[in-house]
Amino acid sequence: MRRSATQAPTPEPSAGTRAARLRRGCVLAAPPVVAAAVFLAVFASVRNELPAQLATHVGEDGRADDFTGRGTFVLAAVLSLFGLGALFGATARFTSGVRQATAAPRLLLAVGAGTIALVGYLAVMLLFANSGAADPAAVRFSDWQIAAAAATGAAAGALAWFTAGPDPVAADQDIPAGEGERLPLRPGEQIVWTRTVTAPGMWAAGAITCAGLTALGAFAGWWLLALAIPLGLLFAATGRVRVTADARGLTVTPAGLRAPRVHVPLAEISSAATRPVSAVRDFGGWGYRARAGARGVILRSGDALAVSQASGGTFLVTVDDATTAAATLNALADRERRPTAG
Repeated sequence: MRRSATQAPTPEPSAGTRAARLRRGCVLAAPPVVAAAVFLAVFASVRNELPAQLATHVGEDGRADDFTGRGTFVLAAVLSLFGLGALFGATARFTSGVRQATAAPRLLLAVGAGTIALVGYLAVMLLFANSGAADPAAVRFSDWQIAAAAATGAAAGALAWFTAGPDPVAADQDIPAGEGERLPLRPGEQIVWTRTVTAPGMWAAGAITCAGLTALGAFAGWWLLALAIPLGLLFAATGRVRVTADARGLTVTPAGLRAPRVHVPLAEISSAATRPVSAVRDFGGWGYRARAGARGVILRSGDALAVSQASGGTFLVTVDDATTAAATLNALADRERRPTAG
């Protein structure tokens, strides 16, 4: 006999979290707007001095070897800035957890602002480099301009970091040592809990990585696509996983695939509970993560299933309805320890 339980209600975010979301939403939205405004202002000031074809790429010798129409370059630059802003916004939305009591991660805001500022600086640099050039092929770029772009990105990232303020601190920062709830099991009853977790933030992170490397490839060389494509495929493969709790224990695999698999046998489970997790604050990022005393599959911030292992340490996986998953594992583990009960 099989049965399933009703999903537990999701708590509403606090007033402090709503304020943090509003402030960080402003920090998230400002970089593409400011960068695009600066770029368009510079373009307006030098428009009459620009050639019809702009030098937009240089080889290893510093000589221009690729050219783009003036209007096409402006459109591509503006779309790139707002496209990066949209991608970082989507990542912040989904890695914060849908309807969870968390705000956009501080580190993500800093990386987003820094990336957009770097791309914006390079676009402005190209305008100035082409300004007054009678022959676009004669345009030259120097290494210090790339260094200045990196410094601008770092400064913008630092400004976003300090403006965003510290990440909200959850009421329970430690992994709970106590036991969670249990589902009542009748003699001989079998129960399976399974849920597919989709993490669009992982896909967005892959898209951001590909877009960033592709944008840099316009300046440093298209060989960067050799990095962008494999990284994009890696993010795509880890953006959707299946979490299963049954008589075998806890199993996490990529949806539709048998491997790679993370498995905690039922005999190894001492107890299971739920706890809030911040992907950046608690584990430094997303994906398969490990820290002292804990490891897990962290695809977003929000509620996580926390399984205490008999051999020591805790395994966590961020998943919807983690309370029911914990109750399922606790009931099955109890029966495993008392095989003659009932």
